[in-house]
Amino acid sequence: MRLALRRADLLTKDYKVGKSTVEVKSKTSNGVTFTPSGTKSGDKFSGSLVAKYGFPAGIDGEMTLNTSGVVDLTVEGSPYKGATVTLDCSKPEPGKAGFLSSAKCTVDYKNELLANKTSFEAYSGALSTAQSFAYDAFTFGCSADYSTTKNALTKYGAACQFVQPDFSVIAKFATAVGKVPTYTGMYYHKVSGDMQVGAELAHTSGKELGLAFGCAYKLDKDTTVKGKVDAEGNLYSSYKQKINSLTTMTLAAQIDTVNLSDNKHKFGMILNITA
Repeated sequence: MRLALRRADLLTKDYKVGKSTVEVKSKTSNGVTFTPSGTKSGDKFSGSLVAKYGFPAGIDGEMTLNTSGVVDLTVEGSPYKGATVTLDCSKPEPGKAGFLSSAKCTVDYKNELLANKTSFEAYSGALSTAQSFAYDAFTFGCSADYSTTKNALTKYGAACQFVQPDFSVIAKFATAVGKVPTYTGMYYHKVSGDMQVGAELAHTSGKELGLAFGCAYKLDKDTTVKGKVDAEGNLYSSYKQKINSLTTMTLAAQIDTVNLSDNKHKFGMILNITA
């Protein structure tokens, strides 16, 4: 289950290392948004072109062309208040048989107290559902994945979140059927308007305890720095700079503090241009 928690951005976002990405976004006069992007990772290069358009009656369409030859198409609409229906499909890579490689339907419904998300992938037969219920400062939720081809439950989990104006705490467990469950606890604290801290603790029987601690600080309205360290001794850092009204650059690094002399350190760069 996925609960909206700001710590996710604190501990995961802006730490893309080992590759460099350039993304350009532009919008035409008739409302079509084009987003070409390219990523270089080592000697490999991959890219995509995304075209998005808002049709009448609140329907959004998006098509993605990938350098691998795969074409993805997404159509999203709101048939009634609080509900969103999304249809996704993908064309197979060149040389592979079949008209489509995937076809998925997702239904989202939200109101002040309840949220539900259910999706079904026709080709794999994967059915997923997640629900959450809010009461006062608490949110309770659960999720389950079911394989219609195997007629069996494959994954399930549950979570509870407590939210206050300046901090959030979440506890959850998740497991695949027949596997050892993973228990996770997370904490997010908004120290001030410029500083945030957060921590995540994960435990799986038979494995070492997973721990990550992160901090984000806003130097000014255009500059944000982040840092994160985990139990394996990896130190992550990022520097996000809004260069002008159109361009934002993010620099990221991963340093293996346990093996400083080894060439295992990674660096990354993301350049976003919006016209």
